[in-house]
Amino acid sequence: MMLDSTSVKGRILDAAAQAFATHGVDQTSIDDIARDLGATKGKIYHHFGSKSELVCAIRKHSVQLTLERVRPQFDAPLSPPEKFHAMAKAHVIAMISELAYHRVVVEEMRGSKTGGITAAERALRFEIAALQSEYEGFFRSTLAEGIASGHFHDQDISIAVRSFLMMLHAPIYWYQPRDTDNIAAIANQLATMALGAVATPQ
Repeated sequence: MMLDSTSVKGRILDAAAQAFATHGVDQTSIDDIARDLGATKGKIYHHFGSKSELVCAIRKHSVQLTLERVRPQFDAPLSPPEKFHAMAKAHVIAMISELAYHRVVVEEMRGSKTGGITAAERALRFEIAALQSEYEGFFRSTLAEGIASGHFHDQDISIAVRSFLMMLHAPIYWYQPRDTDNIAAIANQLATMALGAVATPQ
């Protein structure tokens, strides 16, 4: 469930994601985040037992945010190509709209030094894995439906899903916000490219 950004935990996650994305996970302390919030670090530790747990919570929330943007497209009564394109477009919009969260995920995956794993963090990692599996299932199901209907060419679904999701993740690495950006147009272009990679040639 998406956190209310006005809640204490939501405000902490937003501030931590922005600080980690801007300055780096290893270079940012709980004190830095507390200062940005205008709060004590005790308030942060009340909700998150460690910096490592806070990073893990950001990872989980990044998946939740993306899943909640894409789920309505998956549930919509569309043909496989239309559904795939709508889901892919929503995914890219999520990457750009919640950029700080997703950049923290990338840095954490590269091996930031956030300390040992607590029991709470271990539980969060199981929850993240379940959410990621559910999310990839949206695309696996749509791809399988499209292959069965002839809209998509026969292919290894696991390889296809992992490959086009890498393409749809791309803005995490190169996107820089500008007032003149048309996010919908960027998302549409990447979604069209991803669809072209799986669709049967016309």
